[in-house]
Amino acid sequence: MPEALYTIGLDYGSLSCRGVLVRLNGQIDAVADFSYPHGCFTDALPDGTPLSGSWCLQHPGDFVLGLETVVPALLSQSRVDPRQIIGIGVDFTASTVIPLDTGFRPLCENPAFASRPHAWCKMWKHHGAAAQAERLTEVCRARGFDLARYGGKISPECLIAKVLQVFEEDRAVYDAADAFVEAGDYLVSLLAGRPMFSAAMAAAKALWSKAGYPGADFWGAVHPELAHLPREKLADRFGVSPVTPGERAVELCPDMAYRLGLQPGIAVSAAQMDGYAPMPALGVTSPGQAMMVVGTSTAILLLHDAPCPVSGVTGCLPDTGCPGLVTYAAGQASVGDCFQWFADTCVPGRYAEDARARGMTVQQWLTHLAAGLAPGKTGLLALDWFNGNKSPFGNSRLKGMILGLNLKTKPEHIYRALLEASAFGARLILDTFTRAGVPISSVTACGGIAGKNSLLMQLYADVLGMPLRVSRCGQSPALGMAIYAAVSAKERSGFRDMFSAAEAMRSRDETVYQPNPSAHRVYDALYREYAALADAFGNGRNGLMERLGELLFSPKV
Repeated sequence: MPEALYTIGLDYGSLSCRGVLVRLNGQIDAVADFSYPHGCFTDALPDGTPLSGSWCLQHPGDFVLGLETVVPALLSQSRVDPRQIIGIGVDFTASTVIPLDTGFRPLCENPAFASRPHAWCKMWKHHGAAAQAERLTEVCRARGFDLARYGGKISPECLIAKVLQVFEEDRAVYDAADAFVEAGDYLVSLLAGRPMFSAAMAAAKALWSKAGYPGADFWGAVHPELAHLPREKLADRFGVSPVTPGERAVELCPDMAYRLGLQPGIAVSAAQMDGYAPMPALGVTSPGQAMMVVGTSTAILLLHDAPCPVSGVTGCLPDTGCPGLVTYAAGQASVGDCFQWFADTCVPGRYAEDARARGMTVQQWLTHLAAGLAPGKTGLLALDWFNGNKSPFGNSRLKGMILGLNLKTKPEHIYRALLEASAFGARLILDTFTRAGVPISSVTACGGIAGKNSLLMQLYADVLGMPLRVSRCGQSPALGMAIYAAVSAKERSGFRDMFSAAEAMRSRDETVYQPNPSAHRVYDALYREYAALADAFGNGRNGLMERLGELLFSPKV
């Protein structure tokens, strides 16, 4: 019998890296993870330099350390001969941006720039570039750029907005940076031993299309000194064209093969965005199928066979998820981190004591208590914008809200209202798609929270009024990247395309949550109230939330 062949998938999330070693039949033989030692910087840099405002920074050294920790761990666990491993793929949060020097090294690792915030890696949820995103949107409209690909406006999370923020706020860092790259592209370039860029990331986050970046007149309208931005600071700087994940591969370079314990020359897939990566792993490969990746935030992806303008999508792009199909991307900026914030900061100490006595975390105890409340019986309604609104309003300056508090409100009431708000927010996004003429035939969920919180998943089914498939695969993004790697290694894997690889390797282990008709009737009425509240504060007519934010981040008098 011939030896089994394997691929490796690596999923880089907000605070950790997860990896899987997968057979070509989809069997996961090893799993490893690595938490970033430096976490996320929001208040100060490692040297103590204070941060004020909407900063979310990371240490790029953590990403490389994750690579060098997780891959050897997979080999050690499985005892697989490295010669049986034929490919590797990486996904990453996007847009997470690293300024690099002329040696392709992160600029923040140079002691001369270690105290300058803009020299560090900006996380996807760094929202300090909101003003720059608004100006980019204005230029796009004035120049006739197709903003329908981005839901009508440029997001402050995108690479270009973050680069423009550096240009305007720290020219020394901008001038010293040889290039600004996605963290996923940085890792894949290290694996390949030469610069390599993802077409999916470039299209979704850097205004790139198969025709290339916008021309010099566009960039000059942003700022005269940026007329040649793509060839001075982006992928064109290296004379390479971005590559679609799984489309074709470069080879693992000898240096990284030695450091990881792999064979040089195996296939390396272009990077994929973490929100897109689970699609092949869950069998989401046909028009009408929607997927929700529920975690710190929620990514909502939908496949369709044609482009159609949809308000508030962060991407409406062909070939980014599945070849020949348009992938619509939307999402919620605050989900799991909102629940954790509430458990960490808004709950009396006796709840923590009660949780410990039952061997539970505070969130598990709150979930247990919230499950005992009937739909609509909290008397509360919340807006889930605790880290801004990604879709459908695309406004990072919006804030969360809890309406209906009284002196009898308990923590579990608020916690359930936050869970319900997450479900209402997801429905508002999906309803926006259907109103725009993009049909939805099924919804599949995955992610850390999807597999842990059955109450939340039932709430989603009840609010949506349709069955919700929830994958039991705890590593769907990493499995998806292993599938992309198998397609990139088609000469050895035998898979002719993404669809054949996904059919052979996808996870079929899932739970189906059916909507409760009586609960759906209650939530249908409450959702209408949510939609009216969201419209009142999210449509731009009421600037109260934005004004509160300006007060919060204004210099002290």
